[in-house]
Amino acid sequence: MRSTNVFKMLTFLTVVGIVIFWGNQVNTQTHTFIESIEGRSTPDTIPEKYPEAYDGPQTVKGLMNAFDAAYNQKFSKAKVVALWDGVAYSSELAIRGEIDARHSRVEWLQMLLQRGITIEDFDDYRIYISKRHTLAFLEDNPDLRKIGFRGMPVTDDPEAYKVAYIDKLVAKRIEDHKKQMERAKKRIARAKERIARAKEHPNPKQVEHARKQIEDAAKQLRRAQEGLERFQNRTSSPQKPKKWNRIKKTTYPAL
Repeated sequence: MRSTNVFKMLTFLTVVGIVIFWGNQVNTQTHTFIESIEGRSTPDTIPEKYPEAYDGPQTVKGLMNAFDAAYNQKFSKAKVVALWDGVAYSSELAIRGEIDARHSRVEWLQMLLQRGITIEDFDDYRIYISKRHTLAFLEDNPDLRKIGFRGMPVTDDPEAYKVAYIDKLVAKRIEDHKKQMERAKKRIARAKERIARAKEHPNPKQVEHARKQIEDAAKQLRRAQEGLERFQNRTSSPQKPKKWNRIKKTTYPAL
């Protein structure tokens, strides 16, 4: 228990040191942005089993059945920190409770799926569910909204702001799929070159290894292509999200 407390204290001091460092570097670095999610540290918290790769239906029910229990057990809170022109802003929200009241998981996932985003594994689920915290952080900091922080539009319409945020997630996912396709194609080309060289100097193990790489890369290529096709099959305008009860917003103080 004592070693755990010491580790937590060292972690806290490290974070404080990073914030102080960035604060002292405002003349050369005007801004930075950090998103993180904190795992639960209690030893008796054993995450629910979840599939390494998800091949079930891309539905809210299917995804939540596969990953939600493990997400709740594995993580405790999400943090967002931004430094802009020497002012530090931060938020820290539990993964359940307030954030679920503001941006329900069901509606959030439904919006993402309607726009063509695919959840392929637990890491995808963790990332996209946790992105609600960043949206809440931006909503609660009008100073950052006024400057169009992170390339967001300047608007007082909360629904338009949320849709614009989803747009950015979609654009990032499309770019990720394209990069994944390029990486897979390069892997396949390199593996084919190794097979060609192996024919001149027979090496069965090298050929077998290269063929396995081609097979794995081909699967990655297909997944990326299917992901892009999902976006192409969606309309450019998302369906208008349902309304839900919001709690009163508060501005996070500077550190």
